[in-house]
Amino acid sequence: MGEPSAQTTQWVTLIGDSARTGGLGLRPAPAPKGVLWRVRLGRSVSSAPVLGGDLLFVTCLDGFLHAINVRTGRHAWQFNAGSPIHSTPSLSGDKVLFGCDNGRVYALDCESGEERWVVTTGGEVWTSPVILDGKAFFGSADGKFYAVDSESGKPEWVRNLGSRIYSTAYAMPGRVYFGCSDNRLYCLATESGQALWSTPTGSAIDSSPAVVGKSVLVGSEDFAVYSFDADDGSVRWKFDTGLGVSSSPAVGGETAFIGSKDGFLYAIAVENGRLRWKVQLETCVTAPPVVGDGIVCIQAGALSTHDASTGKIVWTAALGSSLQSSPVLTGSTIYLTGNQGMVYALE
Repeated sequence: MGEPSAQTTQWVTLIGDSARTGGLGLRPAPAPKGVLWRVRLGRSVSSAPVLGGDLLFVTCLDGFLHAINVRTGRHAWQFNAGSPIHSTPSLSGDKVLFGCDNGRVYALDCESGEERWVVTTGGEVWTSPVILDGKAFFGSADGKFYAVDSESGKPEWVRNLGSRIYSTAYAMPGRVYFGCSDNRLYCLATESGQALWSTPTGSAIDSSPAVVGKSVLVGSEDFAVYSFDADDGSVRWKFDTGLGVSSSPAVGGETAFIGSKDGFLYAIAVENGRLRWKVQLETCVTAPPVVGDGIVCIQAGALSTHDASTGKIVWTAALGSSLQSSPVLTGSTIYLTGNQGMVYALE
């Protein structure tokens, strides 16, 4: 077996990077020839892996953050947080950050797994910390949204919204966007936490937003995908699906790709919300898709890769376990996790 390609060694947060591009610019991932390695963890994985250098970081419902060497498939180290972990890790310099069901957010040394700092909230943290300009932003089920110093964990500000937050934020200079279980999409000032605007939808927003130009794209449990004006929160368009949308959009060019619990993967024009194409998958879709150069990958029962222009299936990979998280694309190697606690490297 060959070693994983070093073409891309950074996949630092949910859907690849803070811009939600999900691997945009990578050459199309070829159909995998086989399994390079596989690792069984203690319980199921409900988060997405992230990649930094030779280490793949995977959080697990067994309460551990696992650091796996991608060249060998063996553990470099593991950290026991003591409670199930639903949060996708985020990489920030030499640290890996993640939330936990015990209400804490941890920052660990990437190489050793040593704890660098910990912040305690009042509820489980399923969101992925998002890093911008020295701050880490995250929401908690305690109904509060936090900004802390990413180096020390020192609190910068806290905004109490009174409803649970399961939506991973999107941060850009001056503004941070996220959804809430009170049905609203929020825009806060990154320096102070001041609410700049909030706009209601018809149900809870667990989807994580993406910002494209002046548009904020996000799904809602009211069965719809929305585009909001990034400056004032007005609704630019609304696209209806058949069931709730907790999947998050990945953006490639002028197209947003997003799944729905109705079992379809949708390609929607960013400008006007018109349907470009849709394709039915094996099961309901809750995982975010990821985008390569001309392809879009989605895990929904199996891993399937589609032509980004037409939705036509390029290839599929069924691994014998239900797949409902987001894969990592690196050109010649694909890393993915399964609901039975399996971590795979496909070559």
